[in-house]
Amino acid sequence: MPDKFSKLKVVYPNNPLALRHVTDTLELFPNLEYELIPIGSAPDEEDQISNRDPSVAGQHRLFNTLLVGKTDVAIFQAIDLPYPLPDGLEVIALLDSGDQNELLLSSDYISLEQLPIEEDPLSGYSAIVGRSGHSELKALFGPKDIRSKFGKVTLVGFGPGNADLLTLGGDKALEKADIIFHDDLLDQNFTGKYRAEKFYVGKRKDCHSFRQDRINRLLFNAAKAGKRVVRLKGGDPMIFAHGGEELEYLHRNFVEVNVIPGVSAGIAVAAYTKIPLTHRGISSSVAFVSGHSESVRIPETDTLVCFMGGFNVRMIAQKAIAQGKRADTPVMLVNNISLPDQQEFFSTLEELAQSDQKYPTPIIIVIGKVVALRNNSEVEVLKPVFLVTGSSAEKYHKLGTVIHQPLIEINRIDPNPEIEKYLKGLNQFNWIFFTSRYTVQFFFEFLEFYGKDSRSLAHLKIASMGKLTTAALKKHGIMPDLQPGEESSEGLIGEIVLKKIPAGRVLIPRSNLGLPILPENLARLGWEVIRPVFYENRYPDHLKPLDLSKVETIVFPAPSCVTNFVRLYGQLPDDKKYIFRGKETEKRFWALKDL
Repeated sequence: MPDKFSKLKVVYPNNPLALRHVTDTLELFPNLEYELIPIGSAPDEEDQISNRDPSVAGQHRLFNTLLVGKTDVAIFQAIDLPYPLPDGLEVIALLDSGDQNELLLSSDYISLEQLPIEEDPLSGYSAIVGRSGHSELKALFGPKDIRSKFGKVTLVGFGPGNADLLTLGGDKALEKADIIFHDDLLDQNFTGKYRAEKFYVGKRKDCHSFRQDRINRLLFNAAKAGKRVVRLKGGDPMIFAHGGEELEYLHRNFVEVNVIPGVSAGIAVAAYTKIPLTHRGISSSVAFVSGHSESVRIPETDTLVCFMGGFNVRMIAQKAIAQGKRADTPVMLVNNISLPDQQEFFSTLEELAQSDQKYPTPIIIVIGKVVALRNNSEVEVLKPVFLVTGSSAEKYHKLGTVIHQPLIEINRIDPNPEIEKYLKGLNQFNWIFFTSRYTVQFFFEFLEFYGKDSRSLAHLKIASMGKLTTAALKKHGIMPDLQPGEESSEGLIGEIVLKKIPAGRVLIPRSNLGLPILPENLARLGWEVIRPVFYENRYPDHLKPLDLSKVETIVFPAPSCVTNFVRLYGQLPDDKKYIFRGKETEKRFWALKDL
């Protein structure tokens, strides 16, 4: 024994049972000189501040004496050892009192009736705890450390079913194994190529060969018997495969564990369906969830991959829609990924939420825009969807997919004495301002009705509000004298001021809902404004709300479209983008949005 431990300082909880266990354990080292240092459970000031449980408080002080070097080792009954130990401490040795029965694993022992899981596997063992990396302590207690006789367990991912996806590391571990505990594989005869004993412990819904706690105990017993153990699991051991539970159980019971990853079904689904889970511009995030219980949560992510959801497809779809996913989001369901009988099913969240169709299991569910890449190009999938609320939608077709729902109806007003008077007296005006293509359309219809044509405008100057209005004028052989860069009443007024156009008498054909901003500003500048009503802008009959879930952008070409949208839909959605024609349209939008 090194001189440093001529008298080993052994700390223990200050109670008779702990003292008895410590002295019994130290009898295994008859030549060891030691000093026993009890630690009481009465809380100190730090414990009172932290409000620690008394037993936890005593344990905290005990470990602290080891960490600061006041004591050398602590001795516990292994079943009482906390897991995990504080950083800086480790189990120096696991000791057997000598009366433990060594259990040899055989095919006869692996049976449901003979597997005792109720008794703690560490019952009757002692654990010696000291500072991590203390070579002298390991040299002292190592010869009696029974862990040296334990085998090792390797968790190996087999992949989604195709044996070609088993990694080289996994194959090497299987070659060296004494015992293989395996799940459902491509072929139950696959493991026949390896010399190890094989035990099937697969699980399916309502069809478990072994419960998880029994599988844990089987792995421990095999390792305790000195076997090289492989736990062969479908997919990846650490993704929805209970690998974390098995790892903790074995670590807690002092069995060394290695993990060799496998190809998860959630990753393989992309390769075997040729549909990416992420794609620039379409999906920059992906989440993996378990769908086997009704408590499944739907995270906010572009692509969602759902494992074990075959019996809850409808519920998953309903929850996804309820938590904000668009009803038309495409969905792919894939059974037996990577196998010769792989099956693929395509749907949408809305269809699945309303269907009771049963799908074969095991199945992986992929939810997201990326699914649409199966039958569409990237350009088609990325195309935005516009809802155009004006009477014309032509200019938006080149920008994306257009849903056209006119929220205004334009009707010419029958000829009346007022219109006839102004059209027969055009020589009394200096200007005509056309504010929309409809004012052009109906003005020339009336002009023709009264037996006139464009020659009647020869002495007049013409102003156009914007490009569409100008295009309508060109059809009648007229080029406007004035067109503002900003297509709005404010833009037209600005051009008049900038170019110092003198005031005159102006005719402005308008609708029944014509806005006052242009005539009011012209009047302030000294213009005489005449505004006869040429057409009616009204709310269309028989309008019904559309499903706007797939709409990204709503186009409002006029203030009345905003007003009528709110009348039809009740509110202006927060999750949409908006395009406005003119400042007055945008003003109307914010006025109604803030209500």
